[in-house]
Formats: sequence, structure tokens, C-alpha cells
Amino acid sequence: MKKKFSLLSLLIIVSMILAACGTTTTPEPAKPPVVEQPGVEEPVVEEPVVEQPVDQGACPLAVEDGAVITFSGWGDESEQKVYRDSIERFKSVCPNVTVNYIPVPADFQTKMKAQMAGGSAPDLLYIDDQLMTAFAPTEQIMPLDELMAEAGVSTDDFVDSLMPIYQMDGKTYALPKDWGSLGLVYLPEAFADAGIEEPTSDWTWDDVREAANIIADKGNYGGFCMGADWARFLPFALSYGGTFATPDYQTAMLDSPEVIAAATFVADMFEEGSLVRPADLSTGWCGEAIGLKAVGMTTEGGWMVNAMNTTYPDVEWKAVEIPAGPVTKADVIFVNGIGVNAATKFPRAAAAFLFYVTGYDNQEEIVKTGFAYSTHPEQADLIIDENDKAIAKGGLLPDSVVAFWGPNTGKVNDAVSQALERIFLGDQNVQEAFAQAQTEAQTVLSE
Repeated sequence: MKKKFSLLSLLIIVSMILAACGTTTTPEPAKPPVVEQPGVEEPVVEEPVVEQPVDQGACPLAVEDGAVITFSGWGDESEQKVYRDSIERFKSVCPNVTVNYIPVPADFQTKMKAQMAGGSAPDLLYIDDQLMTAFAPTEQIMPLDELMAEAGVSTDDFVDSLMPIYQMDGKTYALPKDWGSLGLVYLPEAFADAGIEEPTSDWTWDDVREAANIIADKGNYGGFCMGADWARFLPFALSYGGTFATPDYQTAMLDSPEVIAAATFVADMFEEGSLVRPADLSTGWCGEAIGLKAVGMTTEGGWMVNAMNTTYPDVEWKAVEIPAGPVTKADVIFVNGIGVNAATKFPRAAAAFLFYVTGYDNQEEIVKTGFAYSTHPEQADLIIDENDKAIAKGGLLPDSVVAFWGPNTGKVNDAVSQALERIFLGDQNVQEAFAQAQTEAQTVLSE
């Protein structure tokens, strides 16, 4: 009995010594102990969900695990690069989201409508007035207000005039990604050749017409380039005190005395030869005519900076603010936004990408490229290029407008372009062309 007791004591002492000495390797963190109780199943220990913090420099929202989203927009190679770079920056703040970029340079609206109907539309897509009115009423694009509130994004963050196009029935369906306006773009050498002073920011349309006649008469350049385009005509109409439709989008205003006066001015320039169309210069658009040194002046937007730098880097060109008319000085504001497909499997990831791309940090980087202007008013002074600054001033004029006339904006604008085309072709005079445009526009506004 004593031997058994001594042996047992020895074993106990050895065990205590080993326990005190421990081991030299670092053990794995212990999981919470599970206390078994009679008749009670062992509880399941779930891993905690760790959400990404929402603060400056972090992902705008906590996103779904393993999110993969697609993003589509139109645009040439320069625009595509802007958004490829934006995606790379987004990866640095939301590394758990994969963004597949699928640009659609041509027939974007038609293709997006078909894809939306077929259930194959991208998770995020450019939204203009056509797609806004096609998708928002049926909420095929997602209302953003709740997620905006969660991410600390407000409609007040954006230039006031840019938001109404993306709001309907008190809901926000897209956010503006960029905006632009028109300025008077010109070739200094054409003015030197004609022996006249270069344009200034206080020029009027009468000044443009006078200079265009002198340049055209000299014979080495066209005077002023403009196609049958509603957008290039709208600054004329606004500066004469006109507009395309009433603020309630119920009544077309294309046969008003103000619009008729502006159209007559343009038609007279064409008739006398001071205004030429791009096709008259064997070019595809008036910006190309500047790059090829085929014309002295035109109205184009900030996209000219990138186009000239990349395609015509050796051509000297300048820009000044949009000219004034007899009533006011006003410009057309172009705006495009981004919306989220309501059928996306990853709404939080898609919204996070949208909030980042249209947010302050990314907008600042886009401005640096010269591609477009920031949609945040505080960043208006970030424009670097002097020509770009001059062009942007038109969009900040008090009488400048976003060309939005309600759900049928595209059809109203088309009616104006077609009226100008009939005038340029000699098929109708101004009164006849715009009387027809008025009827066509009023028909669609009354639908």
C-alpha cells in the first residue's frame, strides 16, 4: 500500500513540474470554451461580421462579401481611360469589390433599354435624360436616398442645377458624374490672317457674326462652324430670351418670338456664308474643323482640351466665355449621371462605387484630366487649363439651363435639330420649320 501511494505521489509531482514549465511554442488562440450541460445541444459559435468603417478615405458603405459588379457607359478612349483610372482608385478604398468595366461607345441608350428588358443590364450604367425617363418611373434603376443617407451623401453636395433631372416623386435615382457647357472656341491664326482682334469674354453674337464674315471673305478659313444641333442652338435661343418648353414641361415654346428671332439670326448667318456646317468643311464635327484649321470659330465644350491635346497637340487654339445675345448671356449645361440597376445582386457594392466615383476625391482627379468639370460647386476652382476655365464659366451663368424638358426631352430636342436641318437644306424657312417643330414637340409633351 505504501508503494502504491509513493508511486502515485511521484506521478502527481512530475505532472505538476511539467505543467509549470509549459512549452516553448506559442499556442493558437483558444476558442471560447463550450460548457456541456446534460440534455442541451452544443451551441454553434458564429464568426462575428466585421463591417468596413465609413470615414474619409474608406469605402463609402459596408459592402456584400465577394461583390462583383459591372459598369457601362459610352465614350471614346479618352473617356474610357478616365473611368478605368477611377476604378483603380476605387479599388484602394473598397478592395473587396471587383468592378468589370464594359464600355459601349455606340447606341448606348438603345442597347441599355434592350438589356434592361432582357435582364442583362449592367449593375451600374450612365443615365442621361432618356434613360432616366425610361427607367425611373418603373424603378428599374434603384432609388438611392436610403443608402445616400447611410453613406453621408446629400443632394446638397452637388451643383443645384444638376440634380432635378435625376429626381422624381421625391426620390433620387442617379447622381451626376460630370457636367459641361459651351464656350467660343477659335483659332488665333485665323484672326491674324483676317487682320482682326481676337474674341473676348464680352463678345456678343453680333461680334461673332461680323468676325465670321471677315474671316470667310478672306477665304483661307471658314467663319463660324455649327451643325443642325439643338445643343449648339440653345445658347442662341436662351440669349434671345427664349426656351424650348415651359418650366412645368407641359407647353412647347419653339414658335415663340424669341426662338424665332434666334433661329432667324442663325439662318441668316448660314445664308450669307459666315456659318458653315461640319460637312461643308469635310469634317465630322466642329471640334475637328478647329483641329484641322478649317474654320475660325465654333462653340464646343471642355472636351476640346483632351481632344486637342491628344489629336492635334501642335495646333494653337483658344476659348472664351459663351457670347451674349440681345437679352442675356446664357449657356446650355450638359450633365450625365450614373444609376444602379435595381436588379443588381450587390446593391451596396454598386452604390459604394457610385458614391465614390461621384464623390469629392474622385471628382478632383477627373478635373485634372480636363475631361469634365466636378459636380461639386466647391471644386469649381480646380480647373487647371485656361481654355477649360473660360468654357466652364458659361455653365455658371444665372440664366444657363440643363436642357431637360421632362420625360420626352430627347424628342423635343430632336424636333429642334430637325427644324434646323430643314432650314439648312432649304426645305423650309424659319417660320415653317419651327412651326412644325412646335407641333411635334407639343405632341410629345402632351403624352
